[in-house]
Amino acid sequence: MKRKTLSFLVVALFTVTAGMAAQVNAASQEVQKQNLPSVQAEANGSQPIPVALPTDAKISMKKGTPQSGRVVEIDEKTQKISIQRGRDKVSIPLSQIDKIVFSKTAVVYYSNGGPIVRGDGTPAKGRPETWRGIPMNAFRLLDPNQGQAEVKLESVLSLDKLDSLRSVMVGDGKNKRQFVVDEMQFDVQKKTMTIAATPS
Repeated sequence: MKRKTLSFLVVALFTVTAGMAAQVNAASQEVQKQNLPSVQAEANGSQPIPVALPTDAKISMKKGTPQSGRVVEIDEKTQKISIQRGRDKVSIPLSQIDKIVFSKTAVVYYSNGGPIVRGDGTPAKGRPETWRGIPMNAFRLLDPNQGQAEVKLESVLSLDKLDSLRSVMVGDGKNKRQFVVDEMQFDVQKKTMTIAATPS
């Protein structure tokens, strides 16, 4: 009798333990499912936004004569930009720059093709965007010759806004868009920048 009772208790204990383990496992899976969208959203948010710099820019100075050329370097450490004019390369301290305005009729190279000429009568495919307070180290110029760059905006935009920007770039699924930079400004003291761009 004692053996039967003991066997029954062992079976009952095993059954209860197995049931609890199943409940814990199910709860763990549910938590993982709930966290998965937020993890994916954060991963998407950390991905940079590709942008294109037109090949011709006008640099408005705080004092002195405006400069013009192709922006080939933006150096956060030295706080300078470099522009190319023919064979000459000129460096300009950011503290002396009021703003950089990129030509509306310059050549733009897209990451998925190009080049195209702005102002050829093709309307912009979206509304202009202005991103303020971007850390300067969040901007990278990948290909100075073709103006290919990328910018990380997770520190200044919400995840919903970043998803919205990426949906603009996807376009209709066939013809992808890319943000083309219109203007840049710099805050040397805060080491931040403002970028105005239009999806084309």
